[in-house]
Amino acid sequence: MKKTSKMSSFVLGFVKLTGVLPGLLFFKPKVYKQNKKVKRNLPGNAILMSNHTSLMDFVLYLIVFFFRNIHFLMAEVLFKKGKFFSWFLYKIGGIFVDRDACNFSFVEESLNVLDSGGSVGVFPQGRLPVGGKPFPYKPGIVLIALRTDAPIIPVYTDGNYGLFKRAHVIIGEAIYLRDYVKSENVSDDELKNLTKMLEDKSYALKDELEKRLEKKNEKQ
Repeated sequence: MKKTSKMSSFVLGFVKLTGVLPGLLFFKPKVYKQNKKVKRNLPGNAILMSNHTSLMDFVLYLIVFFFRNIHFLMAEVLFKKGKFFSWFLYKIGGIFVDRDACNFSFVEESLNVLDSGGSVGVFPQGRLPVGGKPFPYKPGIVLIALRTDAPIIPVYTDGNYGLFKRAHVIIGEAIYLRDYVKSENVSDDELKNLTKMLEDKSYALKDELEKRLEKKNEKQ
């Protein structure tokens, strides 16, 4: 078995057990499925793909997918907030990503996790919205998915977090990127198109979630 990241099941388990009640009270998550084919639980050896609204997004998914240990790709800036915090991020499954360097070690580490039957969480936008405007998706998730048979599970959150708010999440159908490519090695144009396709599928979930919430409000 290949070596995975520095996650500690004990530390992550402790964080989940002590944080699940506060997390449920803070997020009060309501989870929808895109259709009847979609499973509520995250399968093993899967890539969770989500839009990025807040630093709290990954905390939300620790609650929503409570029974899966997810290794999230995390930006270098988080690991610079002190030695203890950096240690903590690694222990709960954080995979270091330097967004300003041509270092793709996060791809290899993600593959190790997936090859070992684990799950990887990716926020393809890479950065939080600025002025309410989200960033476009980056191709890192495509590079990971094309080198493994793991499905991408698209998830969308409305980022409605807070004690007097409720977070809404919708889970989409699994995506197998190899179904969309003809050759083993993809061109730059194919890489760009696949990234755009994943982004479009995320925003299709956004539209579906908004329709569900509109119908719910109309009934009240």
